[in-house]
Amino acid sequence: KEGYSWFNGYYDNSGKAVEGDFESGVRMILTGQVFTVMADVATDEQVLEIIKASDKYLYDEKIGGYRLNTNFNEVKTDLGRLFGFAFGHKENGAVFSHMATMYANALYHRGCAKEGYKVINTLYKHCNDYGLSNIYPGVPEYVNQRGRGMYHYLTGAASWLLLTVLNEMFGIKGQLGALKLKPQLLAEQFTNGMASASCMFRGVAITVTYQNPFGLEAGQYKVKEIYIDGEKYG
Repeated sequence: KEGYSWFNGYYDNSGKAVEGDFESGVRMILTGQVFTVMADVATDEQVLEIIKASDKYLYDEKIGGYRLNTNFNEVKTDLGRLFGFAFGHKENGAVFSHMATMYANALYHRGCAKEGYKVINTLYKHCNDYGLSNIYPGVPEYVNQRGRGMYHYLTGAASWLLLTVLNEMFGIKGQLGALKLKPQLLAEQFTNGMASASCMFRGVAITVTYQNPFGLEAGQYKVKEIYIDGEKYG
């Protein structure tokens, strides 16, 4: 009724849709949005609507970004284990790093670099501030209602974060065995017009450095020249 729209991702054991408008408030879950965006089920217009709805109902900068769900204000035992936790803990409304990083990946996949960067950067800034997160810098399983990182270093979230930063943000990926470069770095991510990342590709250690002397944003620039070991390619 507030004009926002997104996908319903779940039905309870009674066969009723879980998300939408309810007497107890708006109900939205991030998971259903991530997979529809990532799997190209959502149209480009729907992706933009999902972003607006997620920013409205799920984003909470104080605890590191996007919550897994809104507060259902109900112990909904016909849906699953998440309601065994108080709101703001684990799967019930915490900033769940695994799904947050997958949301970022999905956004980059659809060309929404600014929005994808917001997901990662908000979580990073929170976890990198010991006074806020109470953890050494890293990826926790989730950030609780008090802003504390819990269960440090979740491998699923860490893997998705590395894949997203390397393959989508820096755009270093393989295609049919060849090296493909498709960067989506924002202007603010370049230092003195340069940004670089090191990784392994087909068993070889490589460092890819992008030069963006005019400070263009993702979507505005394209690769003009490529140099390999100082020699112009092509």
